[in-house]
Formats: sequence, structure tokens, C-alpha cells
Amino acid sequence: MGNYKIQINVELIECNDETKVHDLKQDKDGNFTMTISEKDAMSIDLCERSVLMAAHPTIREAISKHLSEISKKKPLKKPKKNK
Repeated sequence: MGNYKIQINVELIECNDETKVHDLKQDKDGNFTMTISEKDAMSIDLCERSVLMAAHPTIREAISKHLSEISKKKPLKKPKKNK
């Protein structure tokens, strides 16, 4: 079995979205986005908390997809029965 690379891309982009602050949404491409206030964006603790809130479902989705793909490639080994 080969190795796996984990890629993570987090961007904080200034926007004028009228979206409710901290409203987590999944885009058509599967990425999750969240709009935060300027106040949150200027605070390392609040900004970090928001990034982690947005990252959690992204991580869960990626792991779920990865494990589904692996299970399709290689069936689980059945435990040997003792005689």
C-alpha cells in the first residue's frame, strides 16, 4: 500500500457577502465556506476559532470520501476462524 499526501488550503479573503456571519455553507465543489466579521478577522483567537469551525466538516468529508474510496479498492480481510 502506498503513502498518502494530505493537502490543506485555507484562505481568508475580504468580501462584501451579505451572508449571515458564521453561517457555514458547502459550495458546489464540496468546499466549506464561512463569512466572519471584521472584528473576528482582526482577532487571532476569534479568527482561529472560525477557521477551525469551518475546517471540521471539511476534514470529516475528506476522510469519509477517502475511506469510501479505499474500501472500494481493497476488501477488508476476514478474520481467520480458529478450529
